[in-house]
Amino acid sequence: MGVTTIGWTATVTADGRVLPGYTHNEWWGCSAPAGDGCLNCYAAFLDKRTGGAYFGIGTAPRLTSERNRNQPYRWNRLAEAAGERRKVFCGSMMDIGDKNAPGGAREALWPKIVATGNLDWLLLTKRPSYLGRLLPEDWGCGYPNAALGTTVENRKSGLRRLEQIREVPARLRFLSVEPLLEDLGDINLTGIGWVIIGGESGHRCRPMQTEWVDRIIAQCREQGVPVFFKQVGGKATDAGGCLHKGEEIKEWPLWSQDVR
Repeated sequence: MGVTTIGWTATVTADGRVLPGYTHNEWWGCSAPAGDGCLNCYAAFLDKRTGGAYFGIGTAPRLTSERNRNQPYRWNRLAEAAGERRKVFCGSMMDIGDKNAPGGAREALWPKIVATGNLDWLLLTKRPSYLGRLLPEDWGCGYPNAALGTTVENRKSGLRRLEQIREVPARLRFLSVEPLLEDLGDINLTGIGWVIIGGESGHRCRPMQTEWVDRIIAQCREQGVPVFFKQVGGKATDAGGCLHKGEEIKEWPLWSQDVR
C-alpha cells in the first residue's frame, strides 16, 4: 500500500500537473464473493501468491499493521505542506462494506478520513446497501473529502448496485465499471458524478467488447457525467493506458480537483 499507478487515483492540479494517488487498506481480505466480477479477483490471486488465506467464504479478513493504518496521516501532512490534494483509493485489498471486517476497523476509518482534510478518499464497495447501514452518525450528506463508489460489472449484479448506491448519501458517487463483462444497456446515471470503465486483466480475463464501452461513454456524455477509461484489459497492461479507439479518455469530476 502507498503510492499507486492506478490512473483514476491521480489528481490534476489547476496548472495541469498530475499528482499520483495512494492505495490504503485498513484490513486485508474479503469474506465472500459478491458477484460475477469476483471470479478472477486480482486481490484474491495476490493474497494466495503471498501465502495468505484471507479471501473467500469462511475466511476472516485481518487488520493491516498499525504502521500501515497510520500512513494517511503522513500523506496528509505532506499534501498540506505542499499546498496540494491527493486521492486515496480505499481499498484495493478489502471491501469497505464487508460485514465481516475486523472488529472496530471500519469504525476507526471514519475519524481518520475527517482528520485528513487534504486527502480525497475514494471508498469502493460491492456491497452498497450494507455500507449504507454502517455510516457514522456524523456522516450527514457525506464527508466533504469522501466519495462512495460501487462496482457495476454486468446487469445482474451491477445494475442492482447502481440503484443501491444512489440511495446512500455522499458528496460524490462514482461507478467502477470494471471489469465490464457485458453490454449494460440503457443506464440511468442520476445521482452519479463519475464513471470509470475498464476491461479485465490477467491470464483468465474475460474479453470486453468495444461496443459495450461506446454505449456507456455515449450515455455518460448525454447525461453530463465525466467518464474515465482505464484500460482495454487482457493479459498485458495496455500500452499508453486510457486509450479507447485512439482517444485518451480522462475526464474528472469537479470534486476531484485540488481547487474546489
